[in-house]
Amino acid sequence: TIKANHQHRHIIAGVDVAQRLSGVALKLLAFEKLLTEYTVWQNKVVMIQRMIIPNSRRSDEIATLNQVRGLVSRIKASFGDHVLDYTEHYGSSLPIKERLSIWLASSCFMNTCVREGLNLHPMEYIFTRKEPIEPGIVIASEFSALCSILNGALKVNPFDVQMTASCIDKALSMENAERLGRRHRDIGFVGSCPSSKWTKNVLRDLREVTLLNYQRDTLNDAAMLDKIICTPANPLAIQAAYEKTSKRVIILDFNGTLVKKEPTGKYLKREILGTSGQKPPTKVMQALRKLTSDRRNTVFVVSGDTQENLENAIGHISGLGLAASNGACFSWPSMPGSPHQWYNFEFGDDWTAVKQVALPILSKYTARTNGSTIKLSDASIGWSYYSCDPEWGGLQAAHLLVELEHQLAAFDVRFVTLKGVIEVVPKMMHKGIVVKKILREVASRNNGAGVDFVLCIGDDVSDEKMFSAVYKFKSEENDDYNNVTASPSVKPKSSNISVTNARVMNEVRSLRYRNIDEEDYAFTITVGKKTSTNASDNSSGTTASHYINDASDVEDILVTLAGGDVSQRSLSWDFTENVGVDFFA
Repeated sequence: TIKANHQHRHIIAGVDVAQRLSGVALKLLAFEKLLTEYTVWQNKVVMIQRMIIPNSRRSDEIATLNQVRGLVSRIKASFGDHVLDYTEHYGSSLPIKERLSIWLASSCFMNTCVREGLNLHPMEYIFTRKEPIEPGIVIASEFSALCSILNGALKVNPFDVQMTASCIDKALSMENAERLGRRHRDIGFVGSCPSSKWTKNVLRDLREVTLLNYQRDTLNDAAMLDKIICTPANPLAIQAAYEKTSKRVIILDFNGTLVKKEPTGKYLKREILGTSGQKPPTKVMQALRKLTSDRRNTVFVVSGDTQENLENAIGHISGLGLAASNGACFSWPSMPGSPHQWYNFEFGDDWTAVKQVALPILSKYTARTNGSTIKLSDASIGWSYYSCDPEWGGLQAAHLLVELEHQLAAFDVRFVTLKGVIEVVPKMMHKGIVVKKILREVASRNNGAGVDFVLCIGDDVSDEKMFSAVYKFKSEENDDYNNVTASPSVKPKSSNISVTNARVMNEVRSLRYRNIDEEDYAFTITVGKKTSTNASDNSSGTTASHYINDASDVEDILVTLAGGDVSQRSLSWDFTENVGVDFFA
């Protein structure tokens, strides 16, 4: 038997297809690192590695086998033949009798794929080692599909060889109580999901998606007959208005506007915002520097990302105002060489008390939902299940939302449900709050000289509040301050002392223009063609006055306003589309 051949040794099992994406070379490098740095295991462990050669991708298989054979020879030369039991098998799979004998003999199963679909071997291993057999531990690559399914598995990044070796050591030396606990997390799920159920679920999902797509297309076709597509933006009109004015405010979203959104599938098993590690294109940076250097301009970037990510991406541009976390905190434009001074809005709730209630609930659901994470920002508490098994994550999210609504009923908060995320935020918090604050402050300058040019660009539903804030501001011009809703008070992030409007943002004068007959312009632009709607409509349309195609069009607008040349216009810039439209009426 296998145990008799490897007496008194812990067995690590692995069965993989001989292809580069299986990550067997990375597994062997981690095993070599374990034997090198954790010398106690040199005479106590053996890895059983079976390579399946299906002859479906010959060049890939040959290259992978050559690399793996070289590593096997090197490990055996360094530590002896007894540390590796390596064989190759031709065919599509290893016979089930041989697989079961390996699962029963091994104390650990290891998968270090770089990318793969659903691999049933880890679940077969867990089921084989159900009671009364001693539990085994699964080490799973974070790039595998099973990583989102098995709560009891140890997760590794195969490219981090040192961390993977440490994880092997942890699995081999794990106490039995923890092994039992990890098996208990998965055995119920694995035991109740045979392959027939998986097949039925896949077919059911395909049928539901097909029906939903058909219904959505039918409804969209009918709805489009009654809706008006938003007007394409005209850069010549924007440029002409810009050159006519001198009290300008430019407000820009970040991800999806200044920076193109990353494909959702670019990063596996992680949810990474488009701002993470990304900066706007060079031309956009240059245009922003030129625009912020003009004393007649106030330029702000309002983002849903964190303060840290926003500062890392564009914080070095002097004279650029920043607002992070969907407007929860902001920094007025800084002078060259000066750090940003950040302020928080005070929304009236004791956010510490909200966290004390919400975090234990979120921690409970995070523990039971593999792949979920808790995200904290200045004025929001988020629970992300983006990287979870979709069905399980969605089910847990539904239960979590009910529990949060019940426990936080005494607080003035609301719940934002996005794709893969539930967020708890102050009821008053949205991007429109900081946009209105910016506009009111700029308008209060020079004894209430006002604002004669507003350009606001965004791309998603959170930016609709920015557009609404622009319209609200314009409607309040020359009104009495007592008739409008004041913005929330603010305080420095480094202090608990509230800052008065007179010190940071003097709103009272912003509603008083010296010249009410002065020409002024406001452009609200959404990225992507959408149907027009009104602020009270709950449809998926936009309240923006114009649209552009994508983030490259935003670049063209900014470069044009900064006095640069745009060699090629996209279709949304085609002036012939707008013949007969008087943008200055």
